Amino acid sequence: MSAKKDNAVQRLKTLMDDPGQALVIHYSRQNLSDNERGMATPRIIAIMVKSLDGVTTNCFAIHHEAEKAKITLENITDYYDLLEERLLISFTNFVKANPGRKWIHWDMNDVHFSFEAIEHRYKVLVDEAGEGFVQVPNKDRVNLNQMIKAIYGSNYEIEPQLDNLMRTNNKGHLVADFLSLPEEALSFKQLAFPAILESLRAKVNFLLDVIEKTANESLKVGKRNRINRLKSFITHPITATISLFLTLASLIIKIIGLLGK
Repeated sequence: MSAKKDNAVQRLKTLMDDPGQALVIHYSRQNLSDNERGMATPRIIAIMVKSLDGVTTNCFAIHHEAEKAKITLENITDYYDLLEERLLISFTNFVKANPGRKWIHWDMNDVHFSFEAIEHRYKVLVDEAGEGFVQVPNKDRVNLNQMIKAIYGSNYEIEPQLDNLMRTNNKGHLVADFLSLPEEALSFKQLAFPAILESLRAKVNFLLDVIEKTANESLKVGKRNRINRLKSFITHPITATISLFLTLASLIIKIIGLLGK
């Protein structure tokens, strides 16, 4: 076992030893090309956080904030800035109340999809200097995709890896309620917030499933499946029969060639 793989396996074991202290996070965001005011960064629609033991789930969503503020769905688009601001304040209060937790995420390290992107939106809407925002420390972040790459190899699935990992572990299908980013963006434009939240819930639950299967070594990955299919093809009786026939035919041709000399 390589040092990189060994470290990933050990870190996963540490997380599973105390699952109540680890949190799985994922969030939904607006499609940047569909923003309503030419913003430089995409609006955050909802953030979901679920404990690794599955006991607690916390959701921070624009439409939940609208309901609490008595804002109707018909008027919600007029209050997006206010509602996202409330969402971000609620989320940072949650982070503040949960120090020392490990935060498991899926590639939240992109300029438009990251812990820093959440902080930036806070600075845009709440306080330009970031006063009051509590960031998740780098040492407490666990990138699940990078962990899987360390264990199974960087090309364990073709891109997009999350979607294809779902298919590999779900009989070739995406999990129920899953929305792609374009579908999520369309749902946002149509004010279909429950569908977005259900998609987010499905993704978080899938990440929990991936962690559990990786820990008990039952996770299926595309690369391994391709190798297994090749092995199955090679060892299949029909393949073996054809191989034997070709070998015998080659031997007969060689014998005939020798006799003809």
